[in-house]
This record gives sequence, structure tokens and C-alpha cells, in this order.
Amino acid sequence: MTDRQQGRTHSGFPAKSEPEDILQGVDLGGKTAVVTGGYSGIGLETTRALANRGVSVFVPARDRRKAEENLADVEGQITIGTMDLADLSSISGFAQDVREATASLDLLINNAGIMACPETRVGQDWEAQFATNHFGHFVLTRDLLPLLLSADSARVVSLSSSAHKRSDVNWDDIHFKTQPYEKWTAYGQSKTANALFARGLDLRYASDGVQSFSVHPGGILTPLQRHLEISEMAAMGWTDDEGNLTEQAAALFKTPAQGCTTTLWAATSPALNGKGGVYCEDCDVADLQGDGIPPFLGVAEWATLDESADRLWDITERSLG
Repeated sequence: MTDRQQGRTHSGFPAKSEPEDILQGVDLGGKTAVVTGGYSGIGLETTRALANRGVSVFVPARDRRKAEENLADVEGQITIGTMDLADLSSISGFAQDVREATASLDLLINNAGIMACPETRVGQDWEAQFATNHFGHFVLTRDLLPLLLSADSARVVSLSSSAHKRSDVNWDDIHFKTQPYEKWTAYGQSKTANALFARGLDLRYASDGVQSFSVHPGGILTPLQRHLEISEMAAMGWTDDEGNLTEQAAALFKTPAQGCTTTLWAATSPALNGKGGVYCEDCDVADLQGDGIPPFLGVAEWATLDESADRLWDITERSLG
């Protein structure tokens, strides 16, 4: 069943809002957050915005030195840890460090991810995009759940993408064991999984004070595109042959700071109280995909189904043992 609340709330915030617009008047002093990928692209801007408002932010990093360099000019309380989302033992180690450092966690921002990479296997012969983007964040959330439950009205925000519309979860062959690997299909199903995970988490823990949301940040050029050739981005109309944004893309794309605002809205807006599990975009709840909805907006129904969220949860638990 699709959530009947999946539709715009007319939040009043434009798509290209700035972080200070979203957080104006929001009291975040003394709160704690974890932001995965919080030292690059929109994750860095998410960390910056939260830290500037008095949030103590834990940032897990695969490349600790790069994290230290990128976060050097960010004011506020930031703790950098070591973690690789493709390495489950490192996730548990980071979560243990956070549990030892704080008694509760108000915000968990599952922001990090990989996109359209060459076929790679991690863990138990898992396809890397699904394993990193979904399994990794599932384990991190599970290991931090005691802290989230100890907070007063915690929120978990998982970054999905409009690319979820490329593919539902390929339930019969998630890890491309029997079909040829296709990088965009793999990425799309991982982003559908992010939306379904947010829904499944909310179904299980909203009554205990932990609400969960998924968000599409919008089109932004960040290090997420590192696996794409300029020729491929040009073919999609994002850039010209020299890597510069096309006029059409420039009108649609956001800056990294603008790209973090839907995350911030989902993490803090009182308008979302009691509406957990929904997919958000452009600083509002997204409409269901359908007639009159531009192809780059809206959410596919397959990413909103309770039965699919439960099915994914069960598959994930079995896969992780």
C-alpha cells in the first residue's frame, strides 16, 4: 500500500533554497548527528549547516586525511571517524565509537554513496552499489539504533535519487549473478532500496520516536560523478564536450549547498511530524509519478510500497546473517 500522505505539502520553500533559509529559527543547539559522506559534496554542506547551528556532528570517513582537509574551515564540533560502507566490520567499529562518545543521537543522515561504477564485488560477492548504498547504511542504522531510540524524536534521512525510477529492486537477481551487469540499473535499484529502507525503518520505529525519510537532493555536479566520462555526461545533456554545464542543466542543477536543503528540511521540519516514510524532493514531499509530473520529478510507486519495504528488510536481514 502506498502512503496516502505521499504528495506535496506546499512547504513554502523553493527548490533552490539555501541552508540558512531552511534552518532559520530552528533550535538545534546541543543535538548530535552522524552524516555519512559528510566531508564531500552535499554531505560536506550538510555537515557545515548542522555544525554552524550548534549540532555536534560525527563524520565517518574512508579517507580520513581528505576529511580533515575538507572540514578544516567548518566551524563547530566535528568528530571524524574511520569507516568504509563496503566493509561491515568498519561500520560496526565506527558505530561503537559513537556509542561510547554520546548517549543519544538526534539525526542520522545516510548521505554517502557510489554511482554508476564499473562492476565490483564486495563482502559476500555482493554487487558494490547495492552493498554500499543500502547494506552499509542498513548496518550503520541498526548499530546506532539504541542511540536513536534514546533521543527525543530522532530522525533518519536516507538519500535516494530520481534515478530510482530506472529500476525497482531486481528481486530475483539483486547482485547480477545471472544477468549482465548494467551500472545504471544497479544504481537505480540501490536508490529504490534507499527509499524502501526509509519506509521500512519508519514502519518499525516511528511509534518509538524514530521517524525516517528518503530524499532526492536534485541534480548537482559533485564527486559522485567520478566514474562518468565527460562524453557520457554530454550525451545525457548535463555538460558540453568540455565538461561545462549546458544551459538547460544549469537551469535545473543546484549548488552543493542548495543540494543539501531537502535533507535539512526532512531532518528538521515540524511539517513532517507523523509523516514518516515519505520520499521528499525540492524541500517538500514529492508527488507520486504520474500524468503531469515531469520525468525528473516525483516518486515511482514501487519505491513507496509497504510490502516491498518489508520484503527488502527481510532479504537484507537474511543477507547480513
